[in-house]
Amino acid sequence: MSEDMPWVIGLTDEEVQELRSKKQELTEYGKQKIRELMTHEEMLAVAAQREAENKALEALDKLYDENGDALQQLSVIERRELINEALEELNAIVLGGQNTREFYLSVSHIRNVLERLK
Repeated sequence: MSEDMPWVIGLTDEEVQELRSKKQELTEYGKQKIRELMTHEEMLAVAAQREAENKALEALDKLYDENGDALQQLSVIERRELINEALEELNAIVLGGQNTREFYLSVSHIRNVLERLK
């Protein structure tokens, strides 16, 4: 157990259970106090906000479900374009005729493409 939770080193299982129980009690106490402090209107506002957040997350999930393959295809297309750019720069190097600055820029571009494809 202590590998997963280094803060329990040296505690017995009973002590760990007691800490968990007290944490649960404090959590419930805190929730109750917050409920007592909030007005009905505030509770409704919080509920409305949670509902809106949940709807937004559901909409995002739906979009991803519907377009996930397209996003993956886009990624494949982007990778191909990057590879083609690097190959063009390699062709320019192999064909020669570049001055020192052009050679450096070609090598630099190829390096940047490879970094992005990692």
